[in-house]
Amino acid sequence: MNQTVTLNNSKALSASRDGPPIAFLWDQSLVWGLICRRTLRELGVPFHILSGSDIARGALGQYRVLLIPGGWAAHKIRVLGNAGRKQIDRFIVQGGSYLGFCGGAGMALSSPPSLELVPFERMPLSERLPNSSGQVRIRGIGNHPAWKDLPEEISVSIWWPAQFAWQPLPRSFPVGFYTSPGTDFWIADLPLSDVAAHQVQWKEWEKIYGINLNPARLLGQPAILEVRKGKGRLVLSYPHLETPGDSQANQMLLNVLNYLDREASKHLHCSHDPPLPPQTITGPIGDESINHIKSIKEIVDDLIAFGERHLFWYWHSPWLLRWQRGIRGLEYSMLAVTVQFFQEIGSSKAGPEHGADPWLEPIKKLEQDVGKFCRQARALLLEEKLAAHSGNLSKLGKVNERVDSMRSFLFGDRMNHGGLCRTIFDDLDRLLLQLLRQSF
Repeated sequence: MNQTVTLNNSKALSASRDGPPIAFLWDQSLVWGLICRRTLRELGVPFHILSGSDIARGALGQYRVLLIPGGWAAHKIRVLGNAGRKQIDRFIVQGGSYLGFCGGAGMALSSPPSLELVPFERMPLSERLPNSSGQVRIRGIGNHPAWKDLPEEISVSIWWPAQFAWQPLPRSFPVGFYTSPGTDFWIADLPLSDVAAHQVQWKEWEKIYGINLNPARLLGQPAILEVRKGKGRLVLSYPHLETPGDSQANQMLLNVLNYLDREASKHLHCSHDPPLPPQTITGPIGDESINHIKSIKEIVDDLIAFGERHLFWYWHSPWLLRWQRGIRGLEYSMLAVTVQFFQEIGSSKAGPEHGADPWLEPIKKLEQDVGKFCRQARALLLEEKLAAHSGNLSKLGKVNERVDSMRSFLFGDRMNHGGLCRTIFDDLDRLLLQLLRQSF
């Protein structure tokens, strides 16, 4: 994949961010953390990347705003542990601000897995639109600072969000509601613009797909909430306001960050440049490590090309695949894009070696695991192709003995990734964190 993620805003943003750095929870965000980081840098937002263990040790005491990107809430909560959870709760109660996107929003809710920061749950899967993505329009109410210099309705992007089971409660209110699908709105593998003109009978399609498909389940529901807790506040957004190139959403992101920092400054004080947490791997990456990273990318690129040849997926954007129903397309997409970023960032940190290269052994282990994963993924995809032609392919249900066994080894048995995939993503996550903290 020879693509680069870029921001290409159609016009200059009318706000800027010049406050102290925000805290950015890195762990278990992968692609969502990487695009968020890139967008924040393009927008000139100062930030420090923290791990869950940093937060557990009390690092939030140096900040006023905590941003949590998308990703699986269960994995984020796992790395925070009980100490991290308590630190976030205390930070908000004392006046800190919390901004969460998608999985980062969901983990603040009260339905498990969660941090139970607010008195709202996720809408049950049986009631919500479970598999929607792309552009959708949202409308605000009142004069919330998030809408500063924006029209009453804007276009934002969602990437397979849950939904809020919201009800009017004190100290909480919607910031924006979903109003209509955008030009690039998908439900499962259906581009809505292609099927809407044919007066689709959604109930008939839902019987075949086995999931809710009618976009009416999303429209009119809250997309972004603000909740007050103690002296602090949370803004929870299922739309990804950090999506590259979404100029109106990026404007809202700046507005929200400025608002949250301003409110938190009434209760919390921090230095303009808080100290960075310590690193566990320091020093430049040597030439041998760079060669192994190149090898990892070649292995993954070969797998992606294999999938394209067999019509399993195609590139929808430089950082996102669209894939056939029934396969674990999100994991393949995240692997490809995360490895691309890994090579890009790793190459920028290369330099002369001084003694043994501390990056070499963990990168070699990653290469071995990625090679094993990609070899077995090819075999799995072919078995899934055969199963699809026999009319028996679902993402999580039982398919046949061979498919079920290979899926369990590669991905585990749940919606959030497990198996060898989790090992690889955990290792990539840790290595990227150390690279992003490098300065020499």
